[in-house]
Amino acid sequence: MIFTPTPARVNAVYCVGRNYTDHARELNNPVPRSPLIFMKSPTCIVPFEGELCLPESLGRCDHEIEIAVRLGAALTGATPQEALAAVSHIGLALDLTRRDAQSVLKSRGHPWDLAKSFAGACPISPMQPVADPDSLMARSLVLTINGEVRQQGHCSEMIFSIPILLSFLSHHIPLVDGDLLLSGTPAGVGPLVDGDVLTGLLDGVAVGQAVVRR
Repeated sequence: MIFTPTPARVNAVYCVGRNYTDHARELNNPVPRSPLIFMKSPTCIVPFEGELCLPESLGRCDHEIEIAVRLGAALTGATPQEALAAVSHIGLALDLTRRDAQSVLKSRGHPWDLAKSFAGACPISPMQPVADPDSLMARSLVLTINGEVRQQGHCSEMIFSIPILLSFLSHHIPLVDGDLLLSGTPAGVGPLVDGDVLTGLLDGVAVGQAVVRR
């Protein structure tokens, strides 16, 4: 497969919470009736390779593997089909989360930003061009840690599909070429420890691997 490097300049990183029913339930969260959107700062993007430095001062830091898509065109008020046609690349991302910090923020009714955006919080694999947008609904993702499967999912299991998510976003926020969407994580999230070897597989092919340093 042909891959392009992890994008060096990204306008925005949009993320989706609780987009797999089993994941919502494992954290005792209600299953959403409409997309739950939050953002990570583009300055948190690092390659999904080499070493991931996550200092102990961050507290508990959880892995959340997600399918990431990149837009190749601007979208405003788009239909799901128009949104799907605008997807140019696909890859995997880790939505690393300071879980203790997030729990405190949620208990206070505050935004999650401080638990989601920190140095190295968004490792992204190289991005694969999307030749057939309709194939997005047939993609699968797996995260192994030290050779053991910890998370696995399929686009068909999403509560809100990628085209619906992009359409929804485009009716609230103008989207531009280069924006990234992290489409939600399946069940199995958990804390990372020093020395963990993370491998992300997209459709059974390893596209990212990194070692955790804490």
